Amino acid sequence: MTVVLVLLCLAIAGRELYLAFERRRSPGAPEIADIRTQLRALKGTRDELEGFRASQRERLDELARDQDRDRAALGEADARIRSLISQINDRMVPDVNDRLNRQREAADLQRTAVERLAAEVAGIRAHLVGRLDQAVAASLGAAPADVVAGSLTVRPPAGRHGLTGPYERFAERHGLRVELTDGDRYYLSGRSPRALEHDFLELVRGLRTDCAVSVEKARPLLAALRDTGRGGARLGPLVIVRTPESLVCGVLPLADLLRPESARLLDDPESGARRLRQLPEGRFCDLTALAGRTPPG
Repeated sequence: MTVVLVLLCLAIAGRELYLAFERRRSPGAPEIADIRTQLRALKGTRDELEGFRASQRERLDELARDQDRDRAALGEADARIRSLISQINDRMVPDVNDRLNRQREAADLQRTAVERLAAEVAGIRAHLVGRLDQAVAASLGAAPADVVAGSLTVRPPAGRHGLTGPYERFAERHGLRVELTDGDRYYLSGRSPRALEHDFLELVRGLRTDCAVSVEKARPLLAALRDTGRGGARLGPLVIVRTPESLVCGVLPLADLLRPESARLLDDPESGARRLRQLPEGRFCDLTALAGRTPPG
């Protein structure tokens, strides 16, 4: 019984203490409610911030996707532009270059033609001056100047350039001066046909006997003719013919120079070579072996 009373007393005392504690806490209830309200407001603000961040993140992702699309579109446009430029270059640049090359070639041809014409005019002027000087000398009793014909033929014509120099130097060594050229034809002065016939007969005899002096005189011209395919050279009565098989020379009689066919001997080298082989022995020489021989060092 005593225990029950003690327990009841303790229960009553505990209740009184609890009531007293509640009475002390009741004045702070509004502050607690305000704090709770602020906490709820802060939570709402945090939720709004999270929503804003999410929307901004989506916006940034969308902008990044737009940039990627724009970059891809720019790349495609750049590729199309490059393709168009390449097509234009492939189609137009070769045509433009071809036209420029043709214009350049035409300009070069015109310049070459003008230079050649200027040289020919200068040559004609020099020839005219020489003729006038000869006329003046003839009026004072001098003997008239002798003129002989020559020609230079090369097949193919591209090889003529390497033959002109040796031919003109050979003529100069025999006292001849080029007065005028007309295509393959030469007109030279300085020696009479009869004097040339005598000199060339001596030359042929020297070549037939392998005379060093005669060989040395003729070697540059013979070497140049050897390097051509077909053609020949004529200097007054002297005719040298080159065919793929042979190189021959001969001295025509002066009477033969008046025949029209003599002026056309070099038009057909094979026919010209056969004509030279019909000359007397003292007027003909086969130079095939000599032309291919290396000069002594």
